[in-house]
Amino acid sequence: MVKNLSIFSKIMIIVCLLLIPLLLLFAYSNQVSTNVVKSEIEKSNVNRLSFFLNQMDTNADQLAKVAFTLGREPEAVKFQSIHLSYELFDSIQIRQTLLEKINLQSASYSWTNKLSIYSPALKQLVSTNALENYDLSYFQKNMSPDWVYRPHTGGSEQPNYFYRYSTDPSLLFGDLSQVNVIIEVAFAARNIELMLDQFKAGSVGEPFFFHEGYDPIMNSTANRQTVSELAALLKGDKLQRSGSRTVEMNGIKYMLSYAKSSSLDWYLVDVVPLESVLAPITTSRNLFYTTISMLLLTSIMASYLLFKNVQVPITRLIGSVNNLKRGNFSTRITLKASREFTILFNHFNSMAEQIQDLVEKVLREKIRVRDATLKQLQSQINPHFLYNSLAFIQSMAQLENKQAIIAMTQHLSKYYRYATHIEHQEVTLENELILIVNYLEIHKLQTRRLEYVLDVPEEMKASIIPRLLVQPIVENAIVHGIECKSGIGTIRISGYTTETEHTLIIEDSGIGSSLEEIAQMNERFGRGLDEELGHGMWNVHQRLRHQFGGGSGLHISASLLGGWKVALTMKVRIS
Repeated sequence: MVKNLSIFSKIMIIVCLLLIPLLLLFAYSNQVSTNVVKSEIEKSNVNRLSFFLNQMDTNADQLAKVAFTLGREPEAVKFQSIHLSYELFDSIQIRQTLLEKINLQSASYSWTNKLSIYSPALKQLVSTNALENYDLSYFQKNMSPDWVYRPHTGGSEQPNYFYRYSTDPSLLFGDLSQVNVIIEVAFAARNIELMLDQFKAGSVGEPFFFHEGYDPIMNSTANRQTVSELAALLKGDKLQRSGSRTVEMNGIKYMLSYAKSSSLDWYLVDVVPLESVLAPITTSRNLFYTTISMLLLTSIMASYLLFKNVQVPITRLIGSVNNLKRGNFSTRITLKASREFTILFNHFNSMAEQIQDLVEKVLREKIRVRDATLKQLQSQINPHFLYNSLAFIQSMAQLENKQAIIAMTQHLSKYYRYATHIEHQEVTLENELILIVNYLEIHKLQTRRLEYVLDVPEEMKASIIPRLLVQPIVENAIVHGIECKSGIGTIRISGYTTETEHTLIIEDSGIGSSLEEIAQMNERFGRGLDEELGHGMWNVHQRLRHQFGGGSGLHISASLLGGWKVALTMKVRIS
C-alpha cells in the first residue's frame, strides 16, 4: 500500500510521523503537569478549608460548653429553686446576678452570641437579649442537642442564628416540663460571614458555607448569583467529609473544594476558576502549539511546491497511460511543465499517435471480419423454417385447400423475397415488422391457434436495424412457448423510445420459465455460444452488440401474459 502512495503523500506522512510523537509527548507532559498542579492545589485548598473549619468548630464548641457549665453556676442553681425558698427581693437579686453572669459569659467570646436560661417551673426566662420572650412550647418545638441553623423568617432585616440546647438535669427524651432549667446557646451567622471574609482575603476563590437544606451563607463581597448556582449544583450530591471536584457552569470550569464541619454539620466550600489556576500552563501550551503550527505550515508549503512541480506532471502522465490502457488512444498531454517533463510528454504524445494509427487499422480489419460473420449468422437463421412451410403446402394440396395454399405461398414468397435479399444488411424496423407479419400469418395458417398484436410507435419504425433481427425471437416464442401449451396463444410486439435508445419488446403467453432459469439465461448471453440457450437467441444478442455497441443487447424477463418478455435494446439510428 505504501508503494502506491505519491511523493507528496509520503513527504506529508514523514512530517506527520515526526510531529505526532512530539505532540503526543508534549500533550502527555502537559496533561501530567496540569494534573499535578490541580492535585496539589486541591490538597492545599482542602487543608486550608480544614484548618479554617477547625477554628470555626473550636469557637462553636466553646460556646457549646457554656450550656453545660452555665447550668452548674450557683446562681443558676438558686434560680432553679426560687419558687421554693426565696422571698421576692431575693428572687429578683438572684435573677439579676444570674443575668450579670451570663452577660459576662457572653462578652468573653469573640463571636456575637445569645445566652438564655429558662425555668419550666417558674415559666421565667433570663437572657442576654432583653427582647427574647420564650415559653415552654418554644423549647418543646425547637429542642435539639446539636447545633441547628434557624434563619429569620420575618420581614425585617434581623440576623440569623445557630442554636443549641441543653437541660439540667440532662434529658435526651421525655417531658421538658420536668427539668429544672433549659439553657439556649446561639451565635449569629454573621460571625461565619466575617470569617469567610478573612478566608477570602488575598485569594481568587469564592468561599461560602453550604447546607442542602438552607440558603448558603456567603461572604460580604460574594457574587451571589454564582454562589447560588453552585449551591444548586451541590444539592442532592452525596458529599464526603472533604474533597474536591471540577464543575462547569455557564461555560466556565471551576475547581470546587469542600470540607465538613464536625460541629455544625455544614460544608465550607471554596470555588476557584480553573482558568486562573492553570493560566501559566495554558499560556505555555498555546505558545508550543503556535510554534508547531508554524512548522507544519512551512512543511506544507514546501511539500506543495514539490507536489506542483513533480507530482502533478507524474500524475498527469500516469492518467494518460491509463487512458491508453482503457482504449482512449486519442489522449494527449498538453500540460506546461519543466524542461525534463516537456521532453517526456512530447515522446508520449508521439507514441500515442503511432498506437492510435495501428489500432485504427486493426479495427477496420475487424469490421470486415464482422460483416462476414453477420452474413454467416444470417444463413444459420433461415433453413429449417422453409421445410415446415413446404410440408404445410403439401398437406393442403392433398386436402385440395386452394385458399390455404394461395395464402401460404403469398406470405412465404414475401418472406423469402425479403430474407434472401442480402445486399443491404440494414433495414428499417417498419420493413422488419412487415416480415414478422408474414411470418406470423404463416404460423397462424399452420396452427390455427395463434393470435398476435403489434403496437410499435410510428416514430420508432424508422429505426435502422440489422436484417432478420426480430424473426428469431418471434420464432423462439412460438416454438418453445406457445406450441408447448394448449389453447390459443398470443404474441404481442410493442416498443418505446428515449433520446438515446429504442427498445422493442416481444411477449408471449407460452409456458414461461422460473425466475432462476431466466436469470441463468441472461447470464449466458455474455458467454460463448451455448447449446442450452440456442443459436437464434445468442445470435441476436451478438448482432445487437456488434451493431450498436456494449450498451445494446437482449434481455429476458417474465411477461404478464404468462410466458417470456424479451427486450431488444439498441442505440437510436434514424435513416
